Amino acid sequence: MMADVDAKSPPFDQFKGMQPLEKDRRGHVSVETARHHLYVGTDKRSNTSVLIKVTSKPGLIYQDNLKNEIASLLTVNQSLPESQYFPLLREHGALRDGRVYIVASFFPELPLATAIGKERIPDKTVAYVLTAMEIARALGDLHTLKIYHVDLNPMNVLVRLEHGRPVVRVIDFESSYEWSRHSTGASYNPPNTPGYSAPEILRQAPDGRSDVFSLGAVLYTMLAGYQWTWEGDVGTCVSGDRDIDPDLKRIILESVDPDPDNRYPSMKDFHASLAAHLERIWPGRKDVGSW
Repeated sequence: MMADVDAKSPPFDQFKGMQPLEKDRRGHVSVETARHHLYVGTDKRSNTSVLIKVTSKPGLIYQDNLKNEIASLLTVNQSLPESQYFPLLREHGALRDGRVYIVASFFPELPLATAIGKERIPDKTVAYVLTAMEIARALGDLHTLKIYHVDLNPMNVLVRLEHGRPVVRVIDFESSYEWSRHSTGASYNPPNTPGYSAPEILRQAPDGRSDVFSLGAVLYTMLAGYQWTWEGDVGTCVSGDRDIDPDLKRIILESVDPDPDNRYPSMKDFHASLAAHLERIWPGRKDVGSW
């Protein structure tokens, strides 16, 4: 059912088989579904799968958020044309009623959220750390452009395993901070996810350390399950966690320190600490990979 769009009118007439994104691909409940309607379809011109995002109703806040995503993805696609980490923006514009839409590449991977339960699974610790390291590489590439995601959470990371290694996609750039635009006056009022977005974004411009915080919270969610999100802030929960490896606990605590000056200064530094931890618990592992 697509009561909010007319599949026979431009721009949607360029796509066939348009259907709402299946609920099992949305993972846990997200405000994303309130802000936007998501569809998948096939581009008739290229016969490739696409994701179509349409603001749920006219309004400056929703429009500005999606326009921010458009601007950041245009920079990412131009500067990192060969990257497989980020969506390829294919088309964007506004409908007659004022709602903004984008058409981007559709990734078959599922949200990381769909693989995380309420309880911890100790046997997956190595896989979770490897996944966090691959996310760090993706964000490290993004940071070379002075673009910061700001709202990284288990819904905004897509993952699958290929030959035992994680394939990662980072999506949903509505909250992204692009230094070249926002530091020179472009408005910035990002949506954020409590528990995952760094606390300083409410009072100062984000930087790479803001994403370090978010990735630390994502890693802890993989390790401990979603239970912590109902019990308190991530730092307090990690500090009181008696079941996590002490070395890994130290790494996560440094990543989610409420003071950005006390966090890892970059994704490369965070990645290096995780790699050293893996070497300690599993010496000689060959699939860790270099930065």
